[in-house]
Amino acid sequence: MFTCCSESPARAQPGAGYPADMKSRWSWAIIAGVTIAALVAAVVLGRAIAGDSKPSSRADYQVAVVTARDRADFALGRLSKAKSLEELTTRMDEASAEIDKTAKELDDTTPPADLESQNGRLVADLESLAADVQGIADQLRVPGYDDFLKGAEGLNFPSWDKVNKVLAELHRQGIDVEPLSRHTT
Repeated sequence: MFTCCSESPARAQPGAGYPADMKSRWSWAIIAGVTIAALVAAVVLGRAIAGDSKPSSRADYQVAVVTARDRADFALGRLSKAKSLEELTTRMDEASAEIDKTAKELDDTTPPADLESQNGRLVADLESLAADVQGIADQLRVPGYDDFLKGAEGLNFPSWDKVNKVLAELHRQGIDVEPLSRHTT
């Protein structure tokens, strides 16, 4: 018997047949893809937030230490180029912030096991250097302390010596890093 197209079983049940099955398969594939992407993103975000606790290789750690040293040295070097007390204190504020940021980034680096002690001391000494620079900048803003700089060839920070002591120790342990430079006017 001949049936009309509108009476066929495929038409009688909306969504049944080949096209509906394909939609269902595609929906599940999209859901699976989105789920996998979300899991990968969660793992990457978790590592970024928690930090990677795997120790750095000596080469990677050397890069981190040299970068920290160079950033601190550059920030300190800018102090000797100041042309006024106001410019000096502004540059000291900036140097303090940069050195503190450098210390925090180095603290986030996991050093090789045999250099953990030196890394901890270097981070602490860089934080002290940042505080010393900021403290002197704040003191120079107090009326009457601007004479403090008359005849001075440069500023001396006790924590600068401590940073250099740790850098020298790291150098003896095979980390190719130079000490902080002396910057004079």
